[in-house]
Amino acid sequence: MPYLYRIAYDGTLFYGFTGHPNSLEPKLRAALGEILGRGSRTDPGVSAVANVVMTSQRLHLGYVNSKLPRGVWAWGVAEVPEGFNPRRAKARRYLYVAPHWGEDVEAMREAAAVLVGTHDYSSFIKRRGDKATPAVTTVYKIEVEQRGGLIYMMFVGRGFRNKMIRKMAWAILAAGRDVLKASYLRELVERPRPGAVPSAPAEGLVLLDIDYGIEFEVYHTALREAYTYFLRKYRAVEAHAAALKAAGEALARLDVV
Repeated sequence: MPYLYRIAYDGTLFYGFTGHPNSLEPKLRAALGEILGRGSRTDPGVSAVANVVMTSQRLHLGYVNSKLPRGVWAWGVAEVPEGFNPRRAKARRYLYVAPHWGEDVEAMREAAAVLVGTHDYSSFIKRRGDKATPAVTTVYKIEVEQRGGLIYMMFVGRGFRNKMIRKMAWAILAAGRDVLKASYLRELVERPRPGAVPSAPAEGLVLLDIDYGIEFEVYHTALREAYTYFLRKYRAVEAHAAALKAAGEALARLDVV
C-alpha cells in the first residue's frame, strides 16, 4: 500500500528537488527508501511547508527525521490507495514575496486577474529546446497585497509548470512598475510566446500546501522543529537587513554633509 509523507524544507540548502547530487530527493530516498512520486519538483532556492513524496512503506516519522539532513522535516503521513498519483492534486498554493519599490498595487492586481483561468501558459514556463509545448492548466486565484515594504502574491491553481509562478510573479511586478501592461499579458495568454517573460528570483517563493482532500497523521515534534528553524533563520536575516539599512542611512547622512 502506498504512503504519502508531508515534507517541509529550506530550499536554499539544496539544488532543487531532483536531478542534481545536492538535490533534495537523494536525501529523502536515504531516509524513506524508493520514491514512487512527488507533489512538486521545486526549483533550487524554493522552500516548502507541505510538499509530498510517496513511498511503498510506512515508517515511524521519528525514525525518518533522524535520517534526514538539517533543513528537512517529514511531519505527516497518510495511507493512499493503489494507483494514487500525487501529481493530481485538487489545488496547490504558493506564496511569492518581493520587496515593494513603489509598484502600483492596483495595476498588479489587474495584471494578476488576466492570468487567472484555464489557459495555455506556454509564455510563462521554461522552454525546453526550440519546441513550443502547450502548457494548459488552471489557475484558480492570484491575490496581491502590500504589507509594509513587501509585496505578497498568493497563487492557487491545479498545477504549475516549470518556472511558471516565478515568471508570472515577474510579469505582475513589471505591470506594477509600468514596464508592461495587462493588455500585453492578455496577448501572451491568448497567443503564447515561449521565452517572452523572465523569472523572478527563486528565494521569494515558498510552496505552502498541496490539497488532496485527505487527512494526514501529524508528527508534532517535526512541526515544532521546523517552525523554530525558520523563525531563527528569519531573525538572523532580519538582523542582517537592519544592519544593511543602518549602513545605507549612514551613507545618506554623509552625502547630506
